[in-house]
Amino acid sequence: MANINIFDEMERTMNKLKVAIIGTGMIANAAHIPAWKDLADQVQIVAVADDREQAARETARRHGIPNHYTDYQKMLEAEKPDIVSVCTPNRFHKPAAIAALRAGAHVLCEKPLSASAADAKEMYDEARACGKLLCANQTMRFDPNVLAAKAFYDAGAVGRPYFVEANIIRRRGIPKWGFFHIDEYNAAGPGFDIGVHILDAILWILGAPKVLAVSGQTYRELGDQNEGLLESLSESGAPAGVFTPRPYDCSEFDVEDFAAGFVRLEGGITLSLKASWALNAPEESGVSYISGTKGGVKLLPKAQLITNMAGYQVDVMPRIPAPRDVQFEGHYHTTSHFLKVIAGEAELLVKEDEVLNVLRVLDALYQSGREGREITVL
Repeated sequence: MANINIFDEMERTMNKLKVAIIGTGMIANAAHIPAWKDLADQVQIVAVADDREQAARETARRHGIPNHYTDYQKMLEAEKPDIVSVCTPNRFHKPAAIAALRAGAHVLCEKPLSASAADAKEMYDEARACGKLLCANQTMRFDPNVLAAKAFYDAGAVGRPYFVEANIIRRRGIPKWGFFHIDEYNAAGPGFDIGVHILDAILWILGAPKVLAVSGQTYRELGDQNEGLLESLSESGAPAGVFTPRPYDCSEFDVEDFAAGFVRLEGGITLSLKASWALNAPEESGVSYISGTKGGVKLLPKAQLITNMAGYQVDVMPRIPAPRDVQFEGHYHTTSHFLKVIAGEAELLVKEDEVLNVLRVLDALYQSGREGREITVL
């Protein structure tokens, strides 16, 4: 057995960045914590915090994390982390992220970055004032099919884009293990939960064109009913990581179960958006495409170039590298990328103006639904 130099081991440990987690629900357990642990040569998870003591304790025990707290402010003061993952319900992203930034940490925050574009702007302003990085965890940008679609688009295969279809439809996929369905904890339902993913990916590929106007509508037709259906956690976006579920009561459901919108973008581009947790329609997990004057690109579930060649209509299907055998692979890419940015080896992929652009669409969509009119975005 090789001799271990205890001083070398101590130096390696001391040079690791300290990571803390705020919020210990599904996405922390199934995505953030495994992704940070995969970078154990560079970081060490020192603590987790959740106002549910049992959830915090169980998460720390399960992952071998030394400390847990019920007050994240006390955790920040005691642990002095270098990086904080914010995994709370989205109405609490802003206070948690700002507290972490002020405590001297870089922040990786779950999507959507905040409950509104105005809140997100305040968060970025605070990050600048603190001299720290703030990253919205828009993991769909790292999906290999999305990257292939972007490569086709950037190569000019689409020509001038003019129509976009952005769909992410769950037939029955309400996340029933936590607080997603309660307005007090989340700014909205599927539009903010899953619609933000496909909207961010599409606008990123298009180069973040300015939003001009949005007309939208939201519906709550099925979510507040007890349909007595047999459903799985995987159908609702939780293939793993649900260890301390909150009892679900459909009478608490007070967000939308379906959101739809029509968006006018600069350059004459129009975008149709549909996001659903519950809809009597076929499952369409991210079926979205960009249509242009030369061709079209489909993003998900499989990248595809739709074009003409030698007098024929053709569909080009790229060979996509096999994914890693992990859940939530995008989080592994995001955490690795974030470390490179912190080290000055890369530029932050998810930029402030892009995040604000996406949130302006969502803000306007919900305002349009409330007021029954098209909203001009200034």
